[in-house]
Amino acid sequence: MAVFASTILFMTGGCAVANEGGAVPGLEKFHTALAALEDGRRTRPVSILHLGDSHISLDHLTGEMRKLWNERYGNAGRGLQPGVPYQYYSVQGYRISMSGEWEVKSSLPADAHGAFGIQGFVASAARADAEMVLDADEPFDGVEVEVAGAPDTGYLLLAIDDAAPLRLSTYRKTPGLVTLYVPAAQARHLRLSPVGNGGPVRVLGWGVRRSGAKEGGVRYDSYGVVAARLDIVSRWRDDIADAQIERRRPDLIILGYGTNEGFDDALDLAAYRKRLAGLIDRLRRIAPQASIALLGAFDGAREGGVSDSGAGEACGDGWVTPPKLGKLRDLQREVSAEKGAWFWDGEAAMGGRCAIHRWVTQDPPRAWPDHVHLRPSGAREMGDKLWRALMAGTD
Repeated sequence: MAVFASTILFMTGGCAVANEGGAVPGLEKFHTALAALEDGRRTRPVSILHLGDSHISLDHLTGEMRKLWNERYGNAGRGLQPGVPYQYYSVQGYRISMSGEWEVKSSLPADAHGAFGIQGFVASAARADAEMVLDADEPFDGVEVEVAGAPDTGYLLLAIDDAAPLRLSTYRKTPGLVTLYVPAAQARHLRLSPVGNGGPVRVLGWGVRRSGAKEGGVRYDSYGVVAARLDIVSRWRDDIADAQIERRRPDLIILGYGTNEGFDDALDLAAYRKRLAGLIDRLRRIAPQASIALLGAFDGAREGGVSDSGAGEACGDGWVTPPKLGKLRDLQREVSAEKGAWFWDGEAAMGGRCAIHRWVTQDPPRAWPDHVHLRPSGAREMGDKLWRALMAGTD
């Protein structure tokens, strides 16, 4: 099962409520950064980092938000997960393929271990015939590659359009993050591969930079892992993840976890509260300049009647809401208020309890029959609603 999110906001009928000074509580730093970009006091792109589960990974919801930010402020590029980390991986505006002997490891399993960063995956290879290829719909001005470097790691070959490949070292005296950046001139094609006569390379992610239509622009990095829970973060290497976040200098961090936990009848809510509060505290230490947003879990339901621990509500046709889903959402709201984060109620934005069943059964449907995942049209609709809530008070 894959799940959704959490966000911090004050809601009235699904809308953000600004305080008397016009600022939305919890989003002040983000809105200040956007205002500085718009009036020319800032030339560095506004940076947004969005971490979450399958609602994030499928790129329909996030793609809609990215389009709206790019239309308004300009496109400063984006980061991507390494190669094709899982089946059906697809990102809007790019065609990405992977060939050869790559080993892709995911941080999703509870016993996962490795040099994971915020992308949630590591793609490793040593042979020269292992390739990642990217073709972009729009030209870009720079390429960045994040790798886990170590004393035994080798070299990468990076080819941009038809230029001769560049040889890039991933060596690091002590294991940790290595960030490689290469400028480009209105390029559209990338090819990345190990040199093949040295040690292995471990790719965490890659991405492109663009000069925004306006000075600066917005860079929106969204990294989702299907079926992820909040505790996936505990399996990322602290030194690598912290360095990645610090390098991005995000003005807004969005956390999109919660649905998968809400379907777990055995979930320890007290332990979840502690974990969520601890993550927010950690993010504030790493990125004190950022606003923190929690996306409250979307509505969901399951078949089979009432479980041993009861059910949230009967939605019709044998579908019921999980008993922990609403409690988890309330907990997300409470922690957001305690920590000064912004919260957005995904269930309310869908239309309230059992909205998922209506979305599945209406014509045309906006959600898939599993009563968890949104169809592309429904995801784009929710992306538009979330974007407008995040942007309330900026006009």
